[in-house]
Amino acid sequence: MNTGGQQLPRTVSVLAGALSALVLVAAGQTATTAAPARTTPWQPPKATYGVSEPVPMTVTMDDGVKIAVDVVYPTDPVTGERASGDFPVLLTQNPYGKQRRDPTDNGTYFVRRGYIFVASAVRGTAASGGQADWFGDRQGKDGANLVNWAARSLEDSNGRVGLDGCSYLGVNQWFTAAAVGRKSPLKAIAPFCTDSDFYNDLTANGGIPTDFVASIGRGLPRGPEDDPATDPLSETIAQQANGGPRAYNNAYWQDLNVEQLMPRIVRNGIPALSQAGWYDLFPAGNLGAYTAAQNAYFGRPLTGPITRSDAVTGRYQAIVGPWTHGEHVDEPTLQSIRLRWFETWLKNAPTGMAATSTPLHLFENGANRWVDSAAWPLSADTRTYYLGAGSLTTAKPAGRGRDSLAWAAATPGNTLTYDTAPLTGPSLLNGPAAVTVHAASTTAETQLSATLSIVAPDGTVTKQSDGVLLGSGRAVDRGESWYGGNGALLKPSHPFTKASGRPVVPGATTRYDIALLPGFTEIPAGYRIRVALTSRTPADFHYPVSPTPQQLSALAGGVYTIERSARAASHINLPLTSTRAAHPSAQNWGPGS
Repeated sequence: MNTGGQQLPRTVSVLAGALSALVLVAAGQTATTAAPARTTPWQPPKATYGVSEPVPMTVTMDDGVKIAVDVVYPTDPVTGERASGDFPVLLTQNPYGKQRRDPTDNGTYFVRRGYIFVASAVRGTAASGGQADWFGDRQGKDGANLVNWAARSLEDSNGRVGLDGCSYLGVNQWFTAAAVGRKSPLKAIAPFCTDSDFYNDLTANGGIPTDFVASIGRGLPRGPEDDPATDPLSETIAQQANGGPRAYNNAYWQDLNVEQLMPRIVRNGIPALSQAGWYDLFPAGNLGAYTAAQNAYFGRPLTGPITRSDAVTGRYQAIVGPWTHGEHVDEPTLQSIRLRWFETWLKNAPTGMAATSTPLHLFENGANRWVDSAAWPLSADTRTYYLGAGSLTTAKPAGRGRDSLAWAAATPGNTLTYDTAPLTGPSLLNGPAAVTVHAASTTAETQLSATLSIVAPDGTVTKQSDGVLLGSGRAVDRGESWYGGNGALLKPSHPFTKASGRPVVPGATTRYDIALLPGFTEIPAGYRIRVALTSRTPADFHYPVSPTPQQLSALAGGVYTIERSARAASHINLPLTSTRAAHPSAQNWGPGS
């Protein structure tokens, strides 16, 4: 995440303080209130059981497909025999089979503390039957079948089930929670390292496909009934590569959008604790899931921000740390947090975790501390800077200026850089941002990339965020977009459907709104803010794009003229607010690096 310097320190400043306590939130509760402090904070149970060898089984789905599972039981640590009694079950659904680390290893921590752990192989992979595809409604139904089996047919189960897992093993928890129906044995999920909007977070950036689907597809161990040449996963890979329907944000991808599942998950009464990293494959991806879950619970517009006046519930919590993909998930701090979550909902333990008025837990980069919040963003404050001759200023340009970018097939081309003056006081970068570029192109397509960085007094450059936009995908859905308190566009929502495409008219000055990923960083006084524009995504872009043949053909040879004038004022809208908006957490929500 660095462009020419070192990242800001990423160590956690653990602040002292008692944990909040201690009333479980009832399923019908509409808001949470912080409970009085306990005299004795909740402590995680100690490891008192041994761990059995995995027991292989198969479970038949509603369509006859057989899913392979391994079951790990608590044992008597002295005799090694299976422990007596009934236990809640934790289930994970894994597409990687035995090629990767055995997923039952991740369950050892929980089995030692009184859980049965079940690891299933997703249909079409490893020893499971069926055809391989992405998570979605079909795998959600498989998950619901496995939940019912684990609750009602698995020996020594007490009938209460939770879902655990990171990345793919996290995302399919959302689909299972949406599929189980009301009064399900599923009582809680903990989807870690997950995206929110699969198309925009991972499979495409700015309307341009990535190679993510193809790269994952190459790594999946295909099952005995799968045909890699014809399965649904291979169809998706082919369509993205040749510019077919799934190169656009069509119904296929919209059905894989986790945010759209939240009304069903809330209706089914399933609490969720999610987690992701500021430096993940999809930086801060789970914030969309957090806002959608809170909004669904209270009947607000699903994809809108959460303001300070909006009610929230402790049933839906999110952790965003200074981490890369999957980092620290199975280390002690985050294991203990997941255990506390499962103890709350599967064992009715008085952990106090659900009784919070600030269910969003964010690591504040730069300040190196954890912050608890209800709102996201924390403030609607917005500041607009206009592009000048290498500068960013709060005043609109009085005259007319122009800069030029050239699209080149093999290189990023030239880079345009714009800096503010040094900040006179500290500011908090707090949420998504948008770069609006007015440009004319010599070709019928454009590709514009923007990078947001901060520059220390000694010249060290630290990247904060980036984004890219295909010119024909520039249409903005204003109902889905976010705006700051001054009405400035902060999070442009582009449909990226084939029907919403608008050809670029060569020679015509056109507006392009580039969405930048959200960030949460304290910017010290004396630092400058930098925006860099390129015609290609730079080498450190958060996930590389792979334009389709049709897009490459239309982009070839393009030269873009960036306008800097009063009538066509290219600018950036930044979610900058006072550092006082962030309130330190009394809890350590994970390691600092």
